[in-house]
Amino acid sequence: MKQPQVGHAIAISAILVQAPRLVLSLLAADRLPVAPSVERGLLVLTGIGTAVVLTGGNLYLAHTVATVRYWRRLLVLIWTVVLVASGALTVPMIAAGLSGRSLPAVLSSSAVAWGWAVLAAVAHELTAAGCILAGAAGSAREPAAELAASAFEPAAASAEPAAASGQHSAAEQGAAPESTLIPIPCRAGCGRTFRSTLAEAGHLRHCPARQKKESK
Repeated sequence: MKQPQVGHAIAISAILVQAPRLVLSLLAADRLPVAPSVERGLLVLTGIGTAVVLTGGNLYLAHTVATVRYWRRLLVLIWTVVLVASGALTVPMIAAGLSGRSLPAVLSSSAVAWGWAVLAAVAHELTAAGCILAGAAGSAREPAAELAASAFEPAAASAEPAAASGQHSAAEQGAAPESTLIPIPCRAGCGRTFRSTLAEAGHLRHCPARQKKESK
C-alpha cells in the first residue's frame, strides 16, 4: 500500500471510531435506554479504536514529516498537537492508578473534566486532518520523483548514441591510416604490391621472379 493510501485509511478509521459514541449520544438525547452490556461493548470498541488511531496516526505523521518537504511546518504543528493530546489523555489515567483513585475522581474539577472530554473528542478529528494532509504531501512527492526519473532517462538515452557515434568515429580514425599506406612493390619485379615490408619480405621467399633470376 502506498503512503497516501495509508494516510487515507487512518483518517477514515479516525472518523469511524467516533460512531459508537455518537450512537450512544443520539440515543441518550432521545431518552432511549441502552442495555449496560451494549453500552459497555460500544465504549470498549471506541476506546480500542481511539488507541489504534492515535498511535497509528502519530507514527504516520512522524514518518511523513521526516520524508516530505511540502507543508512540513504545518504537519509538524499538527503532529505536535496530536502528541500533546495523546499525552493529556493518558496522564490522568496514570495519575489515577498511582493514587489508587478512579479517573472521574481525578477529573473532579469541572474545567478539567471538560478539557479532557474535548481532547478525547477532538483528537480523532485532528488526527484525521493531519493524515489527510500528510497523504496529500506524499502524493505531491511521488510525481516529483517520477518527473526527475523521466528527465534522467532522455539524458541517458541521448548519451548512448553520442557514445556510440564517438566510438564509431574513433574506429574510423583508427582505420584511416591503413587506407592511406603507400603500397610496397615487390623488389624482384613480379608486379605485386604489399602493405608492409614484412609482407613483401615473406613474399620474396616464394616469388617466382626472384627464383627465375637466381636460376640464371
